[in-house]
Amino acid sequence: MTRWSASAACSVQRASPHSCMPHLESSRDPGRGTGPGGAAGLMLAMLCQAVAWGCGGGYPEPRNQLTASEAAVRAAEVGGAQNGPQSALHLKRAREQVETGRALIQDGENERAEWVLRRAQSDADLALAVATEEARRKQAAAAKAELDQLQEGLRQGNPAQ
Repeated sequence: MTRWSASAACSVQRASPHSCMPHLESSRDPGRGTGPGGAAGLMLAMLCQAVAWGCGGGYPEPRNQLTASEAAVRAAEVGGAQNGPQSALHLKRAREQVETGRALIQDGENERAEWVLRRAQSDADLALAVATEEARRKQAAAAKAELDQLQEGLRQGNPAQ
């Protein structure tokens, strides 16, 4: 009779179906279907492959993406994204998506979490870009107003000093 333990099965990571075979010790006759060519061998190979996939598989936790998304949200906050209506909306979405990503990681849905966190990073980057654009537009409007005032002063003969 062949005995398997979970720890022994998990030590075979992504093995080929027949790599488990040499380690078997069977008390049955080798000619009665228990060898690598028999039905029991096939079942054992399938079990070995399934265990190998279970032990070594899975999508890794997107910790780097979580860190990058959180950093993008902080950069948007520092850049004043909460001050403009459009940028504040994108910043709010980014924060919500970071929280959703954390929850998905806790639930073990790592691949989906990575995509949600990528979206969060994109929304935070967009919030920062929109906030920067709004700030530049305000600066441009102030500069234009000052230029118009100086031009009007020159027309009236009162140069500003």
